[in-house]
Amino acid sequence: MLKSAAEEYEKERQFQKTIRQFGEILKDDKELYDKLAEAPDKDSFIEMYLNMAAERGFNFSRDELMVAVHEQKHGQDWVIPSKVQRLIRDIF
Repeated sequence: MLKSAAEEYEKERQFQKTIRQFGEILKDDKELYDKLAEAPDKDSFIEMYLNMAAERGFNFSRDELMVAVHEQKHGQDWVIPSKVQRLIRDIF
């Protein structure tokens, strides 16, 4: 039972792996990072982040991204690289 609960949790949180994978690409791609840094506000940042990810085959929802941001701000589940997190701190 415990194993199936852990598997179910992992399945439900698959978005974390996807967000982490895209974050690794983003932190190492200066052009993408600089473009994202130009986002004028929170909504634009989120939209750009989602679009950039989707263009590279990484799909997660706005809500899933917001969960990752919220949890990371509170010291849980470090999914977003610190370089990208600094942008979020400045915009959010």
